[in-house]
Amino acid sequence: MIPIKHTADVTNQGPLILPTSDIAIVGNSARLARHPRGLQIDAHEYVVRFNRAPVDSYEELVGSKEDLRVLNNHVFNNNKLDEQEWSDQPSNFVRNLRNKTLLYFASDLGPWFNYETNTHESCELYRVNYGELQKVKNALKIDLDEMFSVGVGFVCLCIISGIVPTLYGFDIESDSNRDHYWEVRPTAGPCHNLSKEKDTLRHLEAQNKVIIR
Repeated sequence: MIPIKHTADVTNQGPLILPTSDIAIVGNSARLARHPRGLQIDAHEYVVRFNRAPVDSYEELVGSKEDLRVLNNHVFNNNKLDEQEWSDQPSNFVRNLRNKTLLYFASDLGPWFNYETNTHESCELYRVNYGELQKVKNALKIDLDEMFSVGVGFVCLCIISGIVPTLYGFDIESDSNRDHYWEVRPTAGPCHNLSKEKDTLRHLEAQNKVIIR
């Protein structure tokens, strides 16, 4: 059993505990549409997914298993979406989940405090202690002033917890676009530094701290 550092649950403040170190972390990029990895992903003991990334109808690309879903503040809050930009993401995605394990990953605690209306009571809820993430950056020698994306942030939490995760659907090429495997993605906002995050993943791979497929 592996406790993930800098997390706590909604009831007794215990950490999120993973039952294995054989973890597939599935990013949302269009890399998975170009290089389907469904069978390889499902072969792992524990599978992590992010935000509203769909599984149904995409099993060949991304597999079907799901043990944990990591969520940013907008998704956890079930924010209404601009249908012209986001073609296939239901705003009430989180509210409609049942019997899932969810990890809230954001500095804004407003949506978290409303967890009783944002989520169903059947779900098991955890949050990242966002104020501790500078310690994560320092420990891994990451030069990143901006906020972590939920994907790279969770990867780093696994590493400092003693896990070498296998990553699928993470773009590390400098010239890759930001489309999702199921849709064309709108332009990125200013809160993340994607170029530095790609550099970070390449650096972690070179140190054998992650495996990138």
